Amino acid sequence: ENYAREIMQLFSVGLVKLHDDGTPVIDPATGEAEATYDNEDIVDFARAWTGFDLQRLRPNLHDIPSTGSLTDPMRVKPEWRDRLPKTALDDGYVGDTYPLCDELPARPWLRKGAIYEYTGEASIEGSSLDDAAADSPAGRRGRF
Repeated sequence: ENYAREIMQLFSVGLVKLHDDGTPVIDPATGEAEATYDNEDIVDFARAWTGFDLQRLRPNLHDIPSTGSLTDPMRVKPEWRDRLPKTALDDGYVGDTYPLCDELPARPWLRKGAIYEYTGEASIEGSSLDDAAADSPAGRRGRF
């Protein structure tokens, strides 16, 4: 919970709600600045950080035993994760606007009526892939 509180207070939303011009939002009932979060929000946000453990050492990089990998400091252990929904700061739940994976259609790119869009002669990756495509026998571009 301390980590969640520090992230919220120091690196994201701060202690009080602000208007677009940076002035504090005042609660009309109390006349004091409105807090951006309370202890319940901290507990919920802390639940989002569950399931992390130290990464195992890489034998090809680490020849000195230590408490963990300095190259890959964290790994997710699914069995340690809190899978319950996390509430958002104002209303609803984190991720409410996104569909669940099991709600997405299977292989949508193969479905009848799928639309393919020509995006131009240049790729978003830039000349490193586009120039290689020009030299390829079939004129294809891409990583594969």
